[in-house]
Amino acid sequence: MNRYRICLKALTLSTFAALTASPFIFAQDKPDPTDPFTATDTPQPVFKSNGTVFEDGRIEKLTEKSLPSLVTITHSSREGKIRGTGTGFIISADGLIATNLHVIGDGRPIQVELHDGTSYNATAVHAWDRRADIAIIKINAKEKLQALHIGDSDKIKQGQAIVAFGNPRGLQFSVVNGLVSAIRKLEEDFTIEGGVPDFPMIQVAIPIEMGNSGGPIVDLDGKVLGIVTIKSLVTPNLGFATPVNILKSMIDKPNPVPIKSWLTIGNLDPNQWQPIMGGEWKQHAGIITIDAYGSGFGGRTLCLSEQSVPNAPYEVAVKVKLEDESGAAGLAFASDGNEVHYGFYPSNGQLRLTRFEGPDIYSWKILKQVGSDAYRSGEWNQIRARITKDKITCFVNGQVVMEVKDDALRGGKVGLCRFRKPVAHFKAFRIGSDLSEKPLAKELMTRLSKQINAFSNKGGDRRKFAAALASHVKPSRKLLSEKADELEARALELRRLTTMLHETNIQQRLLKILNQNEDNINLLEAGLLIAKLDNIELDVGGYLLEFDRLAASARQTLSEEFSDLEKVERLGQFLFQENGFHGSRGEYYHRSNSYLNEVLDDREGIPITLSVVYIELARLLDIPHVYGIPLPGHFAVGYLPSKNELHLFDTFQAGKSISKSEAADLVRGTTGQALDERSLEPSPKRNIVLRMLNNLINLEINEKDSSKALPYLDLLLSIDPDRAPERFERSRIRFQADDRDGAIEDLQWMIDNEPPGVNIDLIRQLLERLQ
Repeated sequence: MNRYRICLKALTLSTFAALTASPFIFAQDKPDPTDPFTATDTPQPVFKSNGTVFEDGRIEKLTEKSLPSLVTITHSSREGKIRGTGTGFIISADGLIATNLHVIGDGRPIQVELHDGTSYNATAVHAWDRRADIAIIKINAKEKLQALHIGDSDKIKQGQAIVAFGNPRGLQFSVVNGLVSAIRKLEEDFTIEGGVPDFPMIQVAIPIEMGNSGGPIVDLDGKVLGIVTIKSLVTPNLGFATPVNILKSMIDKPNPVPIKSWLTIGNLDPNQWQPIMGGEWKQHAGIITIDAYGSGFGGRTLCLSEQSVPNAPYEVAVKVKLEDESGAAGLAFASDGNEVHYGFYPSNGQLRLTRFEGPDIYSWKILKQVGSDAYRSGEWNQIRARITKDKITCFVNGQVVMEVKDDALRGGKVGLCRFRKPVAHFKAFRIGSDLSEKPLAKELMTRLSKQINAFSNKGGDRRKFAAALASHVKPSRKLLSEKADELEARALELRRLTTMLHETNIQQRLLKILNQNEDNINLLEAGLLIAKLDNIELDVGGYLLEFDRLAASARQTLSEEFSDLEKVERLGQFLFQENGFHGSRGEYYHRSNSYLNEVLDDREGIPITLSVVYIELARLLDIPHVYGIPLPGHFAVGYLPSKNELHLFDTFQAGKSISKSEAADLVRGTTGQALDERSLEPSPKRNIVLRMLNNLINLEINEKDSSKALPYLDLLLSIDPDRAPERFERSRIRFQADDRDGAIEDLQWMIDNEPPGVNIDLIRQLLERLQ
């Protein structure tokens, strides 16, 4: 009996909501389901105290035994100064050291000091997991090192005696004892330092201070049970450690990156940006972030664009968001590449234009400062400056806020600036002769306004209306937003329409890609469009250019003498050994692993997204016969030069070459079923896209608010409208989201089309009840 009929039999006529108890089970790539830290929804047992007590002299002996395995880890700023200090511990005699990822910093040189005072520079990041906040680094030690033994965090007992080692506030190699308070998954609003993990943590009754991060929590036999990660901001004697079994999976399946490559991760492209005066400028998912204090007076730091600047008149614009309005961040222009420039930026809720002509306030002049209703505190604001020969005009969200006559500085570079401490975020930086919003053609504006007014007054079918506006996305979206502000009572409906317009546009663009010849389908672009459903600001073109640069780097590693198979194997080395792409272990089911832009940013994903990166690189490098192989529960890459010559590669295990029998073991381990030979046939690219969507649908359905699955269901059904299980699932979710008309539409489709395996009589009864 198929999954669809099973779900239908669970229907009752009393209420559509009864379906919530029996949702469809979609195929999704997954690792070992018995791993409690991967299956984050697995209920955790309540542990009881075992009454362990400390014996006289035992802590001293344990400390003496463990100290030689402890290290102090520091990472440097751009200027070479120590920016952060933490703890680590040796896990192998040949120089592998475990710590927190935040201890080693993103893209920074890493120094390690052993207990005997010997110092080393890290030569590689052997493994790293951003969501678990764990890293393993490598040093080339001159002598054999003493490693700590790794325990089993699954066997931890509440009340168990433990000992923690670390470097609190720079006091090297300190020790403190305590107890395991609990094993618990933290609520999202829990008051801690750092983000809240999605997996169960070890709660410890131990003082946690700066510098303890990365240190081991050991039992009284000296076996590591966890890694100190975060502390409570409410009480000093409450901290949390990451279970050591997560570290075990990283030891078993590393994703090594040479330190030379590590220094580029998260950094801005030096061909596009030049940071000056310190700070830590990073880029992720198209957003530039600065969170460290600049070395200039008042924390000033700049990030100058390498783009050419037109002669005046010209304009420069960016969207900026401050995490705290006590900060100041915005545009820099007419810069000499050092301390001389203009700055236009929000500061303490006002807008300020300043001329900087030296290192401190004695050479700075505030030209004008004003308040403006156009500025929205705590939100993204577009700021723009127009520079002419003798005047500077400044805008916020399209409104003029100041005009200042000043011609002291001209020429030079443009870019971003930040002052004081609070974190600032930037996106959509642009330079041009005229960056203003262009007025709509009068005829088009009149027609769109008339249509929007009619919909606002009378309502109607949002889907059809969104489709009608899709050929004029930007002007339509702008008018819709304006109308929503004007008619507050209808704002929610209009914003829903704006979202649907975005989703309709994504559908049309994705269908255009998939309707091409199979060889011409760009899987990367298709996957980026899927990610753009949740991130309207995602710059698809920018990521495609970045991927082209990655392909150009890969091409340099391929010898003309290589066979096609050797090129495929070399491509795997390039991705996984040299550039750090790896399978996500700590939070396999995180949405980021299904968003290709974040897979490229973090170099972390699940089998299908890592496979798409592999396949698309092969396509750009003209390596033939590289396909996606749709193993149930574990997607793979295949090289198939002829019908009976299949070479399989597991992207989740660093591109490891696997046999058919190993593939069968993977399938059996994830699904409990035998491998069907048809699963070894190349997957059409359309099916790969559908499988990526199915993964996201399944993730959202398992959340409390399953309505978030609707955009993915809509997109999937626009590609393959005959998929009855997904259509039925959409009907159920639409009903739960109070979209009765949409639910009826899907049920009516099923009656009209009578897909196989469906109890049509039951569907008719349900439809009658809804009507």
